[in-house]
Formats: sequence, structure tokens, C-alpha cells
Amino acid sequence: MTANTTIEPLTVGRLARTLTARAGQPMEALRCYESLAALWIRGCDTALPGVGHLQEMTSRAARRLAAGKDVLLAPENHRIPNRLLKDESFVRLPASLAVQGVEWQDAIALARTWLEARDFAGPVLVVGVRTGGAYLAPLVAAQLEAEGVDTLMTSVRPGEQPEADGRRVLLVDDPPLTGGTLLSLARDSSGPAGVEVLVPVFDTFDVQGLRDAGIAVTALPRAQWQSTRRLEPEHLSSYLQTHADWPGTGRPPAVDGMVPGRENSALTPWPGVRRRSPARAGVRLATAAGTRHAVAGWVPPGIFGDAARAAATSVRSPVIPATLAVAPALVVSEDLTPTTSLGPKPPLGKLEQAMDYVLDRALQLRVKSAAPRGPMPAVLQTVARALTRTDTAAAAPAAARMLQLLSALPPALPDNRCEAEKWVLDDARSLRKTGHLAHPYRRDNELLTPLLDLAALSVAFGSSLDTVADRLARRLPGSRNWYAPLAVALLCYGTARGAQLPRTYNPQRAAETAVEAYRLQRGMSQAAEALQRVLNDPADGPETDVPGVVQRWQEPPGALVQPRLPFGGTAARPIGPGPTGEETQMALKALARWAEGRIQPVREGDVLLLSPLHAPSAWARGRAALEDLAQLLPRPGLLAWCGVPVVALGEVN
Repeated sequence: MTANTTIEPLTVGRLARTLTARAGQPMEALRCYESLAALWIRGCDTALPGVGHLQEMTSRAARRLAAGKDVLLAPENHRIPNRLLKDESFVRLPASLAVQGVEWQDAIALARTWLEARDFAGPVLVVGVRTGGAYLAPLVAAQLEAEGVDTLMTSVRPGEQPEADGRRVLLVDDPPLTGGTLLSLARDSSGPAGVEVLVPVFDTFDVQGLRDAGIAVTALPRAQWQSTRRLEPEHLSSYLQTHADWPGTGRPPAVDGMVPGRENSALTPWPGVRRRSPARAGVRLATAAGTRHAVAGWVPPGIFGDAARAAATSVRSPVIPATLAVAPALVVSEDLTPTTSLGPKPPLGKLEQAMDYVLDRALQLRVKSAAPRGPMPAVLQTVARALTRTDTAAAAPAAARMLQLLSALPPALPDNRCEAEKWVLDDARSLRKTGHLAHPYRRDNELLTPLLDLAALSVAFGSSLDTVADRLARRLPGSRNWYAPLAVALLCYGTARGAQLPRTYNPQRAAETAVEAYRLQRGMSQAAEALQRVLNDPADGPETDVPGVVQRWQEPPGALVQPRLPFGGTAARPIGPGPTGEETQMALKALARWAEGRIQPVREGDVLLLSPLHAPSAWARGRAALEDLAQLLPRPGLLAWCGVPVVALGEVN
């Protein structure tokens, strides 16, 4: 194990204090720009007096960065508001700059693309849609100014309207998912001079809805992004030669070409790599010992990549792929292919290995304790309101109690990618893991605790929290009962993960997602039951053996696959005794007839999970068709919802 690495949380106050400590001194240009942009965005969100000065400093830094400056002078102390120095809220991580592959040069390219096709010679207002668009907008505005365009710049959140004052509005944002937010903003912002949208895109189809609505769109396709072009063979070789650090090697290896079938994933998608994942490429390295296969994967080059670079250089584990080289925007790692999936019921020994990895990582990536009296994490407030069925103020004691439970383990940078698809078996059937460098970009990223990863393992490995708590107690002997801290972590983890389950479907992926949703909802229900007892009587910990709960509702949620905190809704009547053998056979036959072409039944214990096969746009029809299925079953009550629709085949609580 290497020496421990202590990481400071990425908070507004930390960025402000770093800037003031470097006042008037040279500072790496991108780090200075991103820090100022983060402070400006926080100032906009909190209506901070003097936010205009922050915007001015951000714009000045953007102009110098766009002009090719590698080093900037940090602003003078008096320009940073004192309130920000004490603001311990976490910096909101934009998906585009933190996990998707957009870089500052892409904003410059976007502005140039607009200039080449411009049909408007008047003044413009560049509007960054917070959060991600506000990091890009000052750079777009800087490039337009440099080309002689009369330009002003501001930022908005969805629902706000910019003051255009006769200028044409140019909306700048992250790569859109559906374009719905941008369309609404464009309609609200449309004035006499009109409105346009400037965005990087994964696929031009992502902005087709805007164009169909008559909105002019300037798009920067993913093939032209900096992170994509860097992985072209000739560019990759020179980039690594110039910027990469190869620890533990003599003469640095040379890139000897791409691995067939695993070229740049942004241009030729790999099996299992999602469309919105950062670009990566399988490469052959020429070493003194011969050819070695590796993967070059993108990490953010600025402040948002600090966690990824720390994990790449600090964490030593036989589970994750070994790091071969680290550069500002790339990490070169051992190639784990070919691999097989973990499977639905891995042996208990694999869970033990995964727990060892989580705890080892926590020792190697310790996080500096948060400042006292910092803001209560939003996810804990959400969970506390659900548990107590009260508003934020009344739920505050419950949130404080849960935060105390989460302090059972010292703060560390969690992996935050402990879902089942990230665990694989190599050719020797050894447990391996991918995705460990992704920056924690979640609603639970305010909780820097390894308990989140441990709770996620119970879902990925099909184990109960009891099992994880028991194994944790064996590793960390003492009188503590680990069930309650893990229960809090699972509710926080599930609140975020439930909204982020994959929505790109093929039969295998659909089945995996359905199983995860079911396990997640079942685990959250068990955790909630235990925590209610703890919060009602803090002196008594929960019993280790918590009965299983399937939260059932008369009405499913809006989406067919959507775990949620197990409160609210209208509880369904108890199922009563489980189905008889004859009823089970009747249910299976009815389900086989009904499901053909629309639903894939997936067995998990004593229930069948109904996994939708079509895209989410078709789920509304599938939800309505569940009423028909209920009438075909021997008893309508055999159909319930637990993260996904389920049909009971045995005794279910």
C-alpha cells in the first residue's frame, strides 16, 4: 500500500482561499479560470452582492485563456468576496466538464463555428445555462469579442429570463439530453433580435427537436471535440510523449497503433461503452519487454480531474487495472479485456474481495474533514424528510443523527462506481473492477464516505445489508453495529442511483437494470424500516436481522424502472398467502402470452421482474398495459411494484 493521500474537498471556500493565497502570483491558466467561474456561478446562485466583479474577473481570465495564455495572475485579495471564503458548499460539477469529455477548447471551436456561419451582424448576449453552460459561455464570449463582435455575457438557470436589451441571445449549454430545457429557455428568451443555441453534442439528433421548433442551432459534433481528436493515433503519440508521466519505467513506451475493434470509442463505440461515456481508446504500447495492450481514457484536465488523477496515482489494488501513465487529460491503464460479467449471484468470496478494495481505497484516498458547521448535505435532508414525513426544519434532527451515523468511518473519496456492471471477472476468474477513475458526479457527492460504496456492494452482489455489516464488523472489530450507518448510506446512494439507471436498452442490459432496480428498492425499504426505529429511539440500535420488505403500491411511479425512497403513494393491500403451485403456473402462462414483444420477465428469487424492452418513450403504453396483465393473473394482487413491476411467485412480505 502506498502512503496515504489526503484530498481536500472541492468546495467553494477552498477555491476562494486558494485564489487569495496566490493573489498577484502566477497560476496555471485553466485552474485559475475554472476556479473563478465556480465562484461566479455560486455568486449568481446565491444573489451575492458584487457578483458583477466575479463575472468581470471570469471574463478576463477567459479572454486570456482563449488567447493561448498558459499562466494567469491570480486576482487581488479584495476582489474575492469574504462570504465565499467561508462557503463550504460543494462546487456543482457540470457533467460536460467532469465526466463527459467537453474541454475549454471546445467552447472556442463552438464560437468559431458560429462565426463561420453567422447571419447576424448586430450585438449579441451570450447566456450560459448554469451550471455547465456557465463554464463555457465566458470562453464563447471571449472568442466572439476577439473577432470583433459586440458581445455581452451572463448566465441563467432554467426558468429565468436574460435581459437581452435588443441583442440576439446565444444560449450556451452542456451537451443536451432531449433539448427540452433549451427549447423552453429559447422560447422564453426570444426577443426582437432572436435567439440561437450553441452546444457541443454527442449526436446531431440530440438537437433535432430544437431545429424542428425553428431554433437555429450551432452544434459541435463529438468527432470535433478536443478529447476525441486527442485519441487519434498521431495526436495521441505526441501528447503522451510531451505530457505523460510513466511511473516505474525506464524509457517511456511508444504508441504502436490502436487495438482493432477498440479504436476511439467516441467514433467507433465499444460494446458496453455508453454513448455519453468519456472517450477512450485501446492502444498497443511498444515496451522493452515487447508489445503491451493498454487503454487510454479521458480525465478532466482542470480542477474537476483532481480526484481521478489522485485515484490513478495513489490507489494500489489487485482489483483495479494498473495505472501505466498519467497526463493532464489522459490516464493510460492496463487493458482488462477479455472479461466476463460478475453474474447475478457471485460467490460470497467475491463480495469479500470487493469490500477489501473499498476499505483499502478509503485508506489511500483520505479526505480532509469538512469544516464544522458546514451545510447539511442535500441528500440527507431529502432522506430525513422522507423518513420523518416532515419539512426540512422539522427533519433537521433526523438529518443530523444520520450524518453522525455516517461519520462511523473517516471521510474518504468514494469510488461512486460500484454498480454491478463495473465488476468483472478476468480470464483467471479473478475479480476486477472498472470505472474507478470517474469523478464522483452525483447528488450524493457531498458525502465523502466509503460507506456509500459498501452499501452499493449489497446491491451489485445481491447481498443483504446484514451480510455487509457482518463482514465489516469482522474487519473492524469493536462494539459498533454497522447496520444503521450502512442503511443511511444505502438510502443516500439509492436516491441518486435510482434516477441514473441506464435507459439504453437491449435485452441483456434491460434484465440487468431490472435486477438492480429491484434490489435497490428492496434494500432501501429494509434500510428505511431499520432507520425509523433508530430515529425513534436513538439509544437502541436496530436488530441485525431486519425482515425483508417489498414495498408495494396500488399505482406504479411515472417510469417503469424507477426506485425511489419507500414512502408516499398509496400502499396496496397485503398480498395474503403466496400463490399456490397451480396459481404460479397459471401466472407464468398468462405472463408469457401478455409479455411477448414488450416485456422481458426476469427471475429473481420468488418474483418475476417485468423488464421493459423498448425505449422510455414507450413506457407509458407499457404502464397502461399492466392493468390488462393484472386481470389475466389468478389474483390481481400478485402484480406489484418494487423498483420495477413484479409478479409474485412465492411468499412475499
